Amino acid sequence: MSDNLREIARDALVLVTGVVLVASTIWLPVGGDTGVSGAILILGMISAGTALWAMSSASRSSHWAHVALGLMLALSPVLLAFPAGLMTADMFALVGGVIIAAVGVLGVLSSQRRVAGESTLVASSVSGSSVSGSSARVRMPAQQ
Repeated sequence: MSDNLREIARDALVLVTGVVLVASTIWLPVGGDTGVSGAILILGMISAGTALWAMSSASRSSHWAHVALGLMLALSPVLLAFPAGLMTADMFALVGGVIIAAVGVLGVLSSQRRVAGESTLVASSVSGSSVSGSSARVRMPAQQ
């Protein structure tokens, strides 16, 4: 599978996770606690938005955004002090956060491998020609 297809598959997984989190707020048993459902709703919407952003750009920033968002979502039951007895909401936040953070980490690692795999060749002309002293940079992919 090529790197572009892997990237699209990872971003699609984040998009699906975000949509599931948003949809789950409709039937998630939170006992009338709008803070819990609101947190999951907002973080799910942001997840879906960052997935769409990642699909539209080749930036490494989107991967780091997924890592940060996934950690925030996974830790939300503790950080936002979800009330006791909302195990289903806790699990949705935890599992969704772990999936999104893992996808972000995989994206960061693959982009670092791509950057490390490229080499830079610097050539300069030292002959007596009129182009003497000029240099050129050529980016070459690493051979496998």
